[in-house]
Amino acid sequence: MKRSTFALALVTLLVLGLATACGSSSIKRTISVGGSATIKAKPNLANFSFGVTKNGPSAAQALASNSKAMARVIAAIKNEGVAPRDIQTQQVSVNPITNLSGVTTGYSASNSVSVDLHDVAKAGTLITTVTGAGANLESGPTFSQENTDLTYQQALGKALDQARGKAVAMARRAGLRLGKPTSIKEGSENIVPIYANEMASAKLSAAPVPVRPGRVEVTATVTVSYSAS
Repeated sequence: MKRSTFALALVTLLVLGLATACGSSSIKRTISVGGSATIKAKPNLANFSFGVTKNGPSAAQALASNSKAMARVIAAIKNEGVAPRDIQTQQVSVNPITNLSGVTTGYSASNSVSVDLHDVAKAGTLITTVTGAGANLESGPTFSQENTDLTYQQALGKALDQARGKAVAMARRAGLRLGKPTSIKEGSENIVPIYANEMASAKLSAAPVPVRPGRVEVTATVTVSYSAS
C-alpha cells in the first residue's frame, strides 16, 4: 500500500513538473511593427477625355452635326500617333433644349472619347491639335504608370526594411534579441496619379500647351511581427 501511494505521488510530481515546464516554454515574445514607403516614378501614360457638343433644331440634325465634328476630332487624335485601341467612346447623348416655359426649342448632342497617350511628351501637342479640330469638351491629362508592378515591389522592399529597423530599435531598447518574422501582412497598394490643369490654354494659342508630367507616387505598407527572446 505504501509503495502504491509513493508511486502515485511520484507520478503526480512528474506531471506537475512537466506542466510547469510546458507552461513556461509556451510564453512567446513578439514585436509587431508597421512599415511604409513611397516611391516617386516617372509616368508613362497620359489619359484624356475629348468630346464635342453640337446643337440643332431636331435630334437627328444635332446628332448628325455632332457626328461630323467628332469624326474630325478622332481623326486628329489618330494623326498624333494614338492607336485606335487607345481611343474608347465614353458616351453619346441627345437631350432636348427647353426654354423657361418648358417648351423644347432644339436639341443638344454630345459625344466623348477616352484617350490613352503612351508618349507623354506629346501631351501638350495633342491637346492643341484636338482642340483645333473642334473638341469643346475636354479633361485631363491624368498621368500614371501603365505597369506599376516593379515600382510597387521596390516600395514593398523599402517598407519591409523600415519595419525591421523599427523592430531592431524596439528590441534593443527592451533588452531583447530580435528573431525572425513570424508573420508579414501586406497593406493595400496606393497609387497617386498626377493631374494637369492647363488644357484651357489650348483655346488661346496654337502653340503646344505647356504640360509637365511630373511624377506619380506608389506607396506600399506592411505589418510585421518578429519573435523576440
